[in-house]
Amino acid sequence: MDILPSIFVENILPVFVVVGLGYLLDRKFNLDAKTISRTSLYVLSPCLIFTSLVRSSVSGDEVGRIFLFEVAMTAILLAITRGVARLARLSRQQESAFLLSVLFINAGNYGLSVNLFAFGEEAMARAIIFFAGSTVLVNTLGVFLASRGQANVKRALLNVFKVPMVYAVGLAFIARELPWSVTDVWWFRGLDTVGRAAVPVMLLLLGIQLARNSVGRDWKRVSAATFLRLGLAPLLGLLLAAVIGLTGDTRRASVLEASMPTAVMSVVLALEFDVLPEFVTGVVFLSTVLSPLSLTLLIALLR
Repeated sequence: MDILPSIFVENILPVFVVVGLGYLLDRKFNLDAKTISRTSLYVLSPCLIFTSLVRSSVSGDEVGRIFLFEVAMTAILLAITRGVARLARLSRQQESAFLLSVLFINAGNYGLSVNLFAFGEEAMARAIIFFAGSTVLVNTLGVFLASRGQANVKRALLNVFKVPMVYAVGLAFIARELPWSVTDVWWFRGLDTVGRAAVPVMLLLLGIQLARNSVGRDWKRVSAATFLRLGLAPLLGLLLAAVIGLTGDTRRASVLEASMPTAVMSVVLALEFDVLPEFVTGVVFLSTVLSPLSLTLLIALLR
């Protein structure tokens, strides 16, 4: 059991140093969280996705398996979470917030950092692929679920096409097929500089959100969503990885990413579309606070 404290200190604690700085910063200056979240949503994250995918050397077969794993995980969790929401007789808006809290994870800011610290550069490269897939999911399915709470189906679907990270993924794969390397072009270095700011800014944003919220009054539903995210998701991830045949760093990165706490991006979408942001942030708060326990055990299991 001596390995568990070591994993926590070396792999998890550095992430929370940055989160803690964001927490203290907001306590001192009461920052504008919505402006920061929009900066991340519309500028920083698209640049990180584009530059990371263009540089990635992960094979096409691995990319396909990672995406298959991710889509299957989301589909299974969607079915289970909708079932729980129906049993609890949640309203449409409450169901949207519940789904946002369970389905979408901190694959970028939290997941990339923990993968790098826990398993190194090779796992990090595969975690970036997972992050790209999660970006597509959160900015298609996630935007639809968030906006349907306040809009009709047509408007919800149109909102999907307003988020730039979806286009960043498509442009990256186009750039990879060009006969010349875009990484040598002057504007790529500018985008790369901006993209490198995405992870620390998102971690700071997580700290800012944690400074303003707690579990809240709806603690039973927040706890239920947290259990599905931290308890059920890792078990499903391990089982699904075996079924799909993921091995080595691909298995480690994919399962670890799929087991992350609720995404800060879920809060961003809840704020943007006014879908019970206090509830979603409550799940982000509780799942993030408890995640060092679940992730430490999972990292030890994956090694």
